[in-house]
Amino acid sequence: MQPYQRAFVDFLLEAEALRVGEFTLKSGRVSPIFLNTGLLDTGARLAHLGRAYAATLLERVGAGAFDTVFGPAYKGIPLGVATAIALAAEGVDKACLSDRKEAKAHGAEAAAGQAAKRLLGRPPAVGTRFVMVDDVLTDGATKMEAVAFLRELDPACTFAALLIVLDRQETKPDGSSAVEAFTQATGVPVLPIVTLTEVVDYLAERGVVDAAALARCRDYWGQYGTPAAKTWATS
Repeated sequence: MQPYQRAFVDFLLEAEALRVGEFTLKSGRVSPIFLNTGLLDTGARLAHLGRAYAATLLERVGAGAFDTVFGPAYKGIPLGVATAIALAAEGVDKACLSDRKEAKAHGAEAAAGQAAKRLLGRPPAVGTRFVMVDDVLTDGATKMEAVAFLRELDPACTFAALLIVLDRQETKPDGSSAVEAFTQATGVPVLPIVTLTEVVDYLAERGVVDAAALARCRDYWGQYGTPAAKTWATS
């Protein structure tokens, strides 16, 4: 893990957004690790999250590989703003753009076509290279809608990546991964700030996860994990 990733996990722990224990998920599974991004709701916490996204972008995508940070409505809007501000603080000034759930009925956007009515920000240039930012990826529906919206707005646009906080590296009951399904459906790669297995290894290193909790994590991801997580679980 890079220093910014370690600092980010420390931040999640301090914010109590990342917890170790037993947590019943919507799926009914009982997970030993839980992340609640809803607790990242103060100015300082959003700023820290923006810095982590910016660091991930600069290291893994590169400042020259994208033009605009796009945050899909609604949670992605403040995340996109926080990321753009953090990038600017690093000397990388990029545009920030979002969409609306409801089409605007007045102003310049309303007269510029159906897609533009849903635009929150300056219309992008033809061929804009987007990076999309959101908190988590579950079924991917919101993000897929955003990709379709931008491609309707500009068929020549491209996507460097979708950034999320954490890849749980977990499969759904049908055996598919939300991350893999999203990339297959859209062609957009997904970049998490950290992966679940990276988090658990770091927590074990710090002593936050003891031997018993580590065993529960290996059992859980050995059963429900992606191929990479299953390999980690048996290593």
